[in-house]
Amino acid sequence: MRNLQILSWALYDLADQFFALNIVSLYFVRWLTLEKKVPEIFYSASFAISTLLVAVSGPILGAYSDMSSKRKPFLIAFTLVSAVFTMILAAGGRVMLALLFFIIANFGCQTATIFYNALMKNIAPEDKLGLVSGLGRMFGYTGAIIALLVTKPIVLKSGYAATFLPTGLLFLLFALPCMVFVKDKVIDGKHRVKIAPFTFSTASRFFKMTILNTDKFRGLENFFRGIFFGLCAVNTVILFMSVYATRVFGLNETQIINLVAFSTFFAMFGSVINGFLSDLLGHRNALIMIFISWIICFLTGALAANIFMYFFVGALAGFSLGGTWVISRALAFKLIPENNIGQIFGLFNFIGYISAVIGSLFWGLLLLVLGPLGALGYRIALLSLVLFMLTGFIFILRIPKNLADAH
Repeated sequence: MRNLQILSWALYDLADQFFALNIVSLYFVRWLTLEKKVPEIFYSASFAISTLLVAVSGPILGAYSDMSSKRKPFLIAFTLVSAVFTMILAAGGRVMLALLFFIIANFGCQTATIFYNALMKNIAPEDKLGLVSGLGRMFGYTGAIIALLVTKPIVLKSGYAATFLPTGLLFLLFALPCMVFVKDKVIDGKHRVKIAPFTFSTASRFFKMTILNTDKFRGLENFFRGIFFGLCAVNTVILFMSVYATRVFGLNETQIINLVAFSTFFAMFGSVINGFLSDLLGHRNALIMIFISWIICFLTGALAANIFMYFFVGALAGFSLGGTWVISRALAFKLIPENNIGQIFGLFNFIGYISAVIGSLFWGLLLLVLGPLGALGYRIALLSLVLFMLTGFIFILRIPKNLADAH
């Protein structure tokens, strides 16, 4: 039964990628800008609004799930919201209505992820947190490849909008096993807490009480600080790697696609390998190794003299990317008590969003200054990301080893 639950949980990561790739990254934005001739700012603003809503409400909803010891109802509700609004994105072909539906669908998908992460604690053996986390990420990267293969012929035959309905259906289909077979933990009568119906004020008070007492979660503050600085660099690479490859090495569209596929392949296997290593070596030690790997990646990418070296960097970046999410998720479970999982993962998501904003602004402003240097300016910008990783590395070193790696 446990193996079935693990497989069902991992399949949700695959399901999530149908939305992340087809809607967020590819076909919805192309439908808006290329078919409907809508300026990119409308999509950027819609994405920012939905992300801000998740950032504000996620920790509070997570707090309420901690109070009620219920994760699954939230997962089901927000998954259904996302899937349904994805299916009807292009209904009537009206742009403003489609943008509203996108905001709702993206909010549902990102919020559901909080409770998906929290449910891992219910199905993963204590000494296999890294491996189970890695299995989920591997399924996620596999889902990205499947999404490309399934929807490519639909786009070629019927256009971008024709992908929205099958994307929503496939998202729901692959999410169903998790919604059916993964269960919330049963709380016996002695430990069951009767709570009032949900209100944001009640949940926010509970969340504030937890945050104001983070000193009782030894290592958590340094974990958040380390992850924040690390993700500032990692999210920047995710956003601008293809631009860097074009500006510095002159890669064309086909070469860029090949590079992304190449990196994704290594991310798939890196997820499982890093998950296994984190269980074997300890999650804190494994995260330290990933930070070192990223530092090598940035140094090599900034100094690479030819395209073959850059493909080596692509492989190392994919391997490191898979490990970053896998090990961070496993380490988080080691640092927080079970009754605070929901709100902490809500806060973890919030840190991820803020780091993406800070990292992209840093990159953009730096290149604004270094623009006249051409390719050299891009190399200096990539090299500067080492400072973020080194700062995060120092904070990760401060996490007590006995807490982070105890089984």
